[in-house]
Amino acid sequence: MNFEDLVKSRHSAMNFIETEQMTEEDFKNIFELTKMAPSAYNLQFTNYLVITDQEKKERVKELSYNQYKIHTASGVVIIMGNKNSIEMPEVERIYSPLKMLKMMDEVEYDMTMELIKGYSDGLKNNPHELNLELVRNAGIHAMLFMLSAKHYGFDTCPMHVHNVDELRKEFNIPDHLEPIMMITIGKSVDKVRARGYRKPVGEFVNFNGY
Repeated sequence: MNFEDLVKSRHSAMNFIETEQMTEEDFKNIFELTKMAPSAYNLQFTNYLVITDQEKKERVKELSYNQYKIHTASGVVIIMGNKNSIEMPEVERIYSPLKMLKMMDEVEYDMTMELIKGYSDGLKNNPHELNLELVRNAGIHAMLFMLSAKHYGFDTCPMHVHNVDELRKEFNIPDHLEPIMMITIGKSVDKVRARGYRKPVGEFVNFNGY
């Protein structure tokens, strides 16, 4: 399937084949593509919690106003922004192999570390901007996850994440991970429906100013 067909074939699934099971290998294949998503300074802000256990899915369903698609989905994926991604030990873990492999020289490495430290300090001093950065990066990641899932024959539906405090307790989600959204995944039981109305490009795109 070429990219145009892939994008056009991805619909938000309203219900799933309840007996369809996904393996860890299925998810790993999807995430091998998803990890190619861009992120600010390549800091890779996005973490995932994949829930396939039926009882645990039912608990997510309860915390999500009993939306039935969670019950029938093969899995529920919680997308989270990782606040620790801007901590310098994490930054160095990503960049030091580039210096070791001589893909960056010492001067470039030091300049990059100084630049990222300034960026990191700015976000730490502005929680609102940090939250926006987490949402921006997680959103890019989540879209690529859904396209990658479709590439492997799985359907998805992006959803709000509700009752975050209770979700944290239920799944022992640490404080540095911020749930942003969730995605149900499986094989859609619905026939492909006509896509909902999309505005013409001219209604939402301007060039060179308004």
